[in-house]
Amino acid sequence: MEILTLKTFKAVVDEDGIKGAADKLHTVQSNITNRIQKLERELDTKLFNLSGRKLQLTPSGLQLCGYADKILQLEYLATSAILHSKDNYDLRIGMPETFAAVHMPLALKQLKLNHPEIRSKIYTDTSDRLVFAVLNNKVDCAAIGNAPSHQDLVVIPVIKEELVMVTPLGSEHDPILLVRDEGCGYRKHALMWQQKTGRGNDERMLMSSADGVLGCIAAGLGYTVIGKNMVIGSRYEKSLVITPLTHEPKTVQLSIVYRKDSPLTSGILTLAKLLTE
Repeated sequence: MEILTLKTFKAVVDEDGIKGAADKLHTVQSNITNRIQKLERELDTKLFNLSGRKLQLTPSGLQLCGYADKILQLEYLATSAILHSKDNYDLRIGMPETFAAVHMPLALKQLKLNHPEIRSKIYTDTSDRLVFAVLNNKVDCAAIGNAPSHQDLVVIPVIKEELVMVTPLGSEHDPILLVRDEGCGYRKHALMWQQKTGRGNDERMLMSSADGVLGCIAAGLGYTVIGKNMVIGSRYEKSLVITPLTHEPKTVQLSIVYRKDSPLTSGILTLAKLLTE
């Protein structure tokens, strides 16, 4: 049973099918299919059943999934520990695009200048998906808002960001709350605020980026609740009005999260310290 085959099996499970696994592993779908078939022959059992257009794990596949997690975790720990011992290693850091744009650049610059042995590799996604990525060793750590409690995670608070209401300057705006997609930390706080202020009936409009949210507000299409630092310095700042919140939640806690058993803890702690400074 090869490591590549197990990674392929896990990719099919995590990405919900052959196509998603092929995209994730940067290969063609036929390679994914061949590896899964080879694994099924090796184990003399079916790992997936086709239900409509979706693949579902068989009892044997579900059993293998638990062992695959453990084997791939050990493979990751071994590789990371050896690279770390050479004092020259990659640190895969996950973060939402908003964090990458506002909070991370200076810390990454200091990390590169003062710790050349650490090579930063950046991956962007929503906070919710980044938690999954950390737990499954897709990234070594992640900078997220509203970090969850989890027995396998260490959470280091680094920044407490003020939340503000953002409206267009000098014009009326529609009663529409503009928010990011599911999994965005700011979205959760905006929806909580909306309910507490009695504006739960306002229409909601989804945008793919914070920049898109601010642009639409500048055009008078609605309002939002977001981190103050997202507005300050943005290209739309002079076209927007920032109002402090009068209802909770008034802040969002941004944290670094990583697995308790990570062999790269020293590098992660170094990054966390730079962010707090």
